[in-house]
Amino acid sequence: MDASRPSEVEVSAKVIDRKLVAQQIREEIAAEVTRMKDAIGAVPRLAVILVGDRKDSATYVRNKKKACESAGINSFKVHLQEDSAEAEVLKHIVAFNDDPAVHGILVQFPLPKANRIW
Repeated sequence: MDASRPSEVEVSAKVIDRKLVAQQIREEIAAEVTRMKDAIGAVPRLAVILVGDRKDSATYVRNKKKACESAGINSFKVHLQEDSAEAEVLKHIVAFNDDPAVHGILVQFPLPKANRIW
């Protein structure tokens, strides 16, 4: 046996059912949302900022909204024009951050080239 080569190890692969795993995660989140509603009377709320009109970004945001709905999370979208100034995007982020009814903020990337704030 060559000492410079590691010994062979038997490896077995396990196929993961991604749809099943995703469904289980969604169910866990929905249960946690229900517990939150029961415990503190609050419904989680997600603010989404979409800048521009990229079809892929719009699809991604739409799918997030559906996922939120299935978990009992309220979500809403602010759709800004592609040429919106950095200050406009930041104004919304600050406002949502200061709003106790908003529990999460998502800025959909990529931002238009003229509006790359990060």
